[in-house]
Amino acid sequence: MTAPINTTTLAHNYRPDIDGLRAVAVLSVVIFHAFPDEAWLPGGFVGVDVFFVISGYLISKILFSEIEQHRFSLASFYGRRIRRIFPALAVCLAAVLAYGFVVLMPSQLAQLGKQVFFGASFLSNFALWSESGYFDGAATSKPLLHLWSLGIEEQFYILWPPLLWIAFKLKAAIGRLIVGLLVASFAVNVALSLADTSSDFYLPVSRFWELLAGAALAWRPDINLKGGLKHVISLAGMAAILVSARLFASEMRFPGWLALLPVAGSVAVILAGSSAVVNKTFLSNRVAVSIGLISYPLYLWHWPLIAFAYVIRGKPPTLLMAFGIVIVSLLLAWATYRFIERPVRDSSNRLRHTSIVAACVAVLGACGLAVWVTGGVPQRFPASLDLEKINAAALDETYKPTNGMNVLEYNSRGYSIVAQIGQGARKVVLAGSSTMFHYGPRLQQLADEGLLAVRAYFVTGPACPLVPGVVARDEFANCAHVANRLLELVQKEKVQTVVLGPHYWPRKNAFIEREGKSIPLDGGDEGRRAFYANLEDYVRQLQLNATVYLVLGAPQSLTGLNPQRMVTRGVTGVRVETNVDNAVPIADLRAVYAQPDADLRAVAESTGAKLLDVFPDVCGNGETCSAFFGAREPKFTDGVHLRPVFARKHLHFLDFLLM
Repeated sequence: MTAPINTTTLAHNYRPDIDGLRAVAVLSVVIFHAFPDEAWLPGGFVGVDVFFVISGYLISKILFSEIEQHRFSLASFYGRRIRRIFPALAVCLAAVLAYGFVVLMPSQLAQLGKQVFFGASFLSNFALWSESGYFDGAATSKPLLHLWSLGIEEQFYILWPPLLWIAFKLKAAIGRLIVGLLVASFAVNVALSLADTSSDFYLPVSRFWELLAGAALAWRPDINLKGGLKHVISLAGMAAILVSARLFASEMRFPGWLALLPVAGSVAVILAGSSAVVNKTFLSNRVAVSIGLISYPLYLWHWPLIAFAYVIRGKPPTLLMAFGIVIVSLLLAWATYRFIERPVRDSSNRLRHTSIVAACVAVLGACGLAVWVTGGVPQRFPASLDLEKINAAALDETYKPTNGMNVLEYNSRGYSIVAQIGQGARKVVLAGSSTMFHYGPRLQQLADEGLLAVRAYFVTGPACPLVPGVVARDEFANCAHVANRLLELVQKEKVQTVVLGPHYWPRKNAFIEREGKSIPLDGGDEGRRAFYANLEDYVRQLQLNATVYLVLGAPQSLTGLNPQRMVTRGVTGVRVETNVDNAVPIADLRAVYAQPDADLRAVAESTGAKLLDVFPDVCGNGETCSAFFGAREPKFTDGVHLRPVFARKHLHFLDFLLM
């Protein structure tokens, strides 16, 4: 993300169309973040690549001019960067950290402190790269996630000005230097896109070519494009940016080769000049220029507001809330530009303001580090309430292979996993949704104790019922593959035992194919009956090779057992549930599965499949179920999934099949 550049410092005239191009870039990013479910701009993240090109062009233009005229000074350059980047950043970091004290629990605030520290150090991209991976925490829980791009940009400007100055002093061929560095960086980008997309996305060396593309454009002699050529280039460039924003998607290998399209489009728009048709009529429009001028603070503000909305609600903001967040972001951006950025930038006492804003960012970084090291300042809450244990439970990863598992297949789009553990002669498959995969730690415990006597497989997909004929038309479309994969595995590996956790799946945009009909699985009786009829057929098919066990509904609760609901956040702060110590009646928990369990019993009676019940292991044999075990450790990580630390020692209902 590039901060606004005062282009009047250049020998060339100010170009309002470049501020308009900034508006296109920042609005692409904001729309992508604020309205993900609407998918209006699924590739809106390319706005960052547009910013990189703009930044490389404008700042390199200044550098070339100053060095050629022997006016260049590293101290002066970095002073300008500090006065342009630090004021808005300091205000944003301070506001985000202060609000985090109000609404975040200790471990969440500790993570925010870490983000503030690395954000103030312009190393966010490295921090995110080190954390990234398949099981990384949700991006929506990181209010300062977006500072990765600012880190890359500032890392470039730590290296680029002194390198240019040395090259000029040595009378090196600047054009060849730029092209050589650009090609090398792009080659690293392409190589990493094939081997490690996370490294490709976050590491500076694979992103520098985008800034260098702008630098190459700044180095070229000014070209006065005549006739209709400049209009064609302008239109083609804007089309490339808009096509990228509309057709790209986050699951693509990006940046890689794909980034060429928005980068080339940005270069084309700038190259076309301010008199080209798109630049003059659209990008130089007063509204576009105004948004471009506040693009940097708008970029800074929009994502923390969205992330806090996710954290507080536990789910995405509604469409109306998202529009509200965008409006508030625009207002905050304007106020930051008008009352913070401009006064500092236009001040006559530059040294004083440079020192003040640099000190502010340094102090904020130190505060973030202190919050991180102290574990999120747990002293904010009563000592009698062990928020750390509740917090740790809420952050546990459940859909994750254990250390002893061998992941045979992983579908990154649908997140389905086929994994194997143990080397015994007998073969057992546990199949179903993520609620089957959370039994994995128990198998790992048996393996660690030398008691796992089977070769066990997991065939699972999040929220996937193991029933053929289920067709989803959303992110769960891959579920149809999971049921087929289980049958293939049973037949190929000659599996003797199958444990299924197929619960009814009332969901919009999902259907069950039965006898040539496509029946909605929206909670109606017809869909439910077809679902269990298909399950019955599937069980009989599996029984040709294996003994089948069906797992009855496991305890779940949206409140009483859920650590994520024991301590909740509102806009004004953290609230502790008054009934957090109360056990939940088992009758209430079983009532959730009354109909599905009755249907499973009917399938078992019809097919001869055996039934398994996990309730006694989780809740005991009394009339109530406690949310805690041991030294008041929560059993669950959310309202559905058991914690690995609980599953390892307390789930015994499968042991007779495994030992």
